[in-house]
Amino acid sequence: MQSWLPTALVSIGIGAVGQFLLKLAARSSGPLPLLGPGALGALWRLAGNPYLLIGLVCFVSSLLLWVKVLGTAPLSSSYPLVSLGYVLVAILSWIVLGERLGLRQVLAIAVIVAGVALLGLRR
Repeated sequence: MQSWLPTALVSIGIGAVGQFLLKLAARSSGPLPLLGPGALGALWRLAGNPYLLIGLVCFVSSLLLWVKVLGTAPLSSSYPLVSLGYVLVAILSWIVLGERLGLRQVLAIAVIVAGVALLGLRR
């Protein structure tokens, strides 16, 4: 196993959790008009949302870990792993939020996992 792989997987996992937390922030902050009346109040509500703040910490942590990965890992091997973040977000959304995963989504997740596994095979 490559020495950078565990760090890459942790980075991807933290990034997926950050994305999930942004969803929770958006859902709990109410409508977020970006222009017009109420926009400033909506932005203040969002800025003080703990889900948003923790999500941002996750993204910064993920970024720093990913930079560490890029210092040692070949980009052609490490970057395809990022697609596992889509898989993690879909699974979190299904388990925690009760979002439905249709057959197409399940098949797409299987293709992503198979692709990452195929790229990971030794030559």
